[in-house]
Amino acid sequence: MPVTVTIDPKRRLTITIGEGIVTDEEFLSAREQLLANPAFDPAFDRIWDFSGVTETRLSEAVVGRLIATAPNSEKPICRAVVVSERPTPMKSILDFMTRTRQANRQIAAFPDRDRAEKWIATARADFSTA
Repeated sequence: MPVTVTIDPKRRLTITIGEGIVTDEEFLSAREQLLANPAFDPAFDRIWDFSGVTETRLSEAVVGRLIATAPNSEKPICRAVVVSERPTPMKSILDFMTRTRQANRQIAAFPDRDRAEKWIATARADFSTA
């Protein structure tokens, strides 16, 4: 399955990884698995790693639905996207980020997961001192 979700309760982090060709069905299935997992907490920070995506077959309707029905938290959380260097999937990735921001949710983009994780750790520390 080109879309997988990992929950790391110790780090309070959910990581969604897309690889190869990703489709509506795979993202919907990954969301179902996430919500069915008892380890999931909507207050966990989130990383979407799309660095391995070569092509997207995503409809605007499904992207909109995933964002509109995303589990929300009363606490501020960090959302980070690791972008693909390939031009083909970038339009879908940028659309996902734009729609996330339009839903009044903060999201940041990074060239690799290491930088995304470091940013989340720093931003999380900022939230806890605010």
